[in-house]
Amino acid sequence: MFHSLVARSAWAVRPSDDLRAGHHDLLIATRRPRGRLAAPPLAAEEYLLVAAPSWARHVEEHPSAEDLCTAVRDVPLVTYADDLPLVRRYWRTVFGKRLAARAAFTVPNLYAVVSALTAGAGHSVLPRSLCEEHLADGRLALLHEPVEPPLNTLFLVQRPGSDANPDVVRVRDRLQHAARTW
Repeated sequence: MFHSLVARSAWAVRPSDDLRAGHHDLLIATRRPRGRLAAPPLAAEEYLLVAAPSWARHVEEHPSAEDLCTAVRDVPLVTYADDLPLVRRYWRTVFGKRLAARAAFTVPNLYAVVSALTAGAGHSVLPRSLCEEHLADGRLALLHEPVEPPLNTLFLVQRPGSDANPDVVRVRDRLQHAARTW
């Protein structure tokens, strides 16, 4: 029996505990778990600074448009966590600065961030895979295109012994194949 596949970015419980207890067979993790779990890299996700098109125009027309950090200060920031992990990382990696902003809206997850932005709520940092379609059809606008965008590696973590289950192997192999285009 295939138990489950879970995608997590932060652990309430260590993933190794969940896997070893048999609660899950596979996890997609944004951090390599500690211990002896098999966790090969699955894909690298690229982070983008995006906004609703109306806010992107506002930033372009801002008197300080050449200084993006200043130009986005009065654009509401939407995030999925109060500590702003993706936005802080983007600022540190791309601008070499510490983020001085606070979230105007905090929503439950990255999908809700996308929904809020497409509804016109403001700006945020999102994985390309989550917002690419919205950028292509104009529901979101790219605010910045850095030479080297921040990347985050996704890991596919497998429960020890679960490769004896052909369903787990089939899902793992399909995920690895699909991740080539992420």
